[in-house]
Amino acid sequence: MILTHHLLPQEMHTVLLLTGFLALIIIHWAYRWSALKSPRIPGPPAYPFIGHILQVPTTKAWKYFEKLAHQYGPIVRVSLAGDDIIVLSDPSDAEELLARRSRIYSSRRPLIYAGKYESNNLRLTIMRYGEVLKKQRAAFHQMLQPRVVGGYEEMQLAQSLRLLVDLVRTPQVYYQHFLRFPASLVFALSYGQPLDDDGKDLAELQEIVLTFVKDITPGAHLVDTFPILDRLPDVLSKWRTEAKQKHQRELEFYGRLALKVKARMEKEIGMECFAARLWDQQAKLSLSRDELFYIAGSAFAAGTDSSVVTLLWFVMAVALHPWTMQKAQKEIDSVFDANTLPSFDRMQDLPYCFALVKEVLRWSPTVPLSIPHYTDADDEYKGYKIRKGTTVISSLWNMHHNANEFPNPYTFDPERFLSPKTDAGDVSESLAEGHYAFGFGRRKCPGQHMAAKSTWIAIVRVLWAFRITPRKDADNNPMKIDPEDCTSGLTSRPHEFPVDFVPRTAAHAETIMSGERSL
Repeated sequence: MILTHHLLPQEMHTVLLLTGFLALIIIHWAYRWSALKSPRIPGPPAYPFIGHILQVPTTKAWKYFEKLAHQYGPIVRVSLAGDDIIVLSDPSDAEELLARRSRIYSSRRPLIYAGKYESNNLRLTIMRYGEVLKKQRAAFHQMLQPRVVGGYEEMQLAQSLRLLVDLVRTPQVYYQHFLRFPASLVFALSYGQPLDDDGKDLAELQEIVLTFVKDITPGAHLVDTFPILDRLPDVLSKWRTEAKQKHQRELEFYGRLALKVKARMEKEIGMECFAARLWDQQAKLSLSRDELFYIAGSAFAAGTDSSVVTLLWFVMAVALHPWTMQKAQKEIDSVFDANTLPSFDRMQDLPYCFALVKEVLRWSPTVPLSIPHYTDADDEYKGYKIRKGTTVISSLWNMHHNANEFPNPYTFDPERFLSPKTDAGDVSESLAEGHYAFGFGRRKCPGQHMAAKSTWIAIVRVLWAFRITPRKDADNNPMKIDPEDCTSGLTSRPHEFPVDFVPRTAAHAETIMSGERSL
């Protein structure tokens, strides 16, 4: 104070600036020193500057993280060029961070390729947490909340019957039939009409979904690891033009479907579907046309992909473990004869089938690694410092293959889910319990109840109707079915594998084909 008393005002201002700058430096290094003194989240050795870029595989990354969990424990850290990624393998950690502390763990890492350009920041799945996300989820819940889901049972019954008819007629193209079942159901719910028989909309949807899944896989695009590349001009960024072209294609596809609904609403009073409800409430929800297109389109895409994958893994599971199919069929036969299609009203009488569905979801989860969460603030957990801007991933694969919770985890065993509670209460809602397939916290799959019920009715009806066996080769030997032969992006879908669908009796086939007239 004695020294500064004789300084001129301009000199005083300079001293204050320097003092403030010095204080910021001290605070910064104090924070860094505190972080260094904290226990470091375990993980493999990293290369300077690039971290673990050369170590984290771009295919079947869940297998790599499974090895890390066995070596370093349930909380593992890797770095991609300075971006911290924490992988959680214990559901209690995921529940604490992603659910109980969801206020700061519910965002998404900004994705330049798939988010900024391919989706124009309109896609709910990868949207940052905030008011726009809350608005879109509120719109979703109008269609997907459990009380409303019960009103869709007639559609689920009709589309599952269509699946059976298709499998009787052309079992050799079963893969396409299982792709179509959830797509037909969600298309009817979203747009109020059947999916076209020519398969064009389904084919375009599948290409959009698979492309997007590939584009959000960690490491898929260099610009998401090194965001500075987004400053390059278009002439040096062909990826940007490509991503924008994908967005335009998506917008045209989703827009065409939503605008058809709007045109029909002018002619059909009281038309009911998700897109119609969005048009009715567009002003109330403050939705732009593009937002409306993407909300309805995202429901169609997300509801299709996850259910398809689960059903294909079911087919593979029972083909590889025929005794589980036989046990389920014995239970079904005790409730439904060959002249009666299974329905929802006897769910509580089929505890083994109930357990089988849950075991399919556990044995090979649709999403082995959850869509990454992203921290909006610094946090501390179990003595570890978790910085703002950290990516947090739940390894659903590890959680579902933890021998402490699921003994013999690589064995397909529905009986692990049998319990006295199976035949009590609302079993349709509890299909989503006992496993972690639908995620954690505020980003938990909003369509889990409808997806679980759709999967249940499809699986029970297919088991009621068919024997599923490995296809025979020219020498009458069973052909190989390999669970490792699958896609390896965000979702894990088995590639087409050789199985046959044979009606269990002529009476079963006749019941199916006689029901076709009601479709």
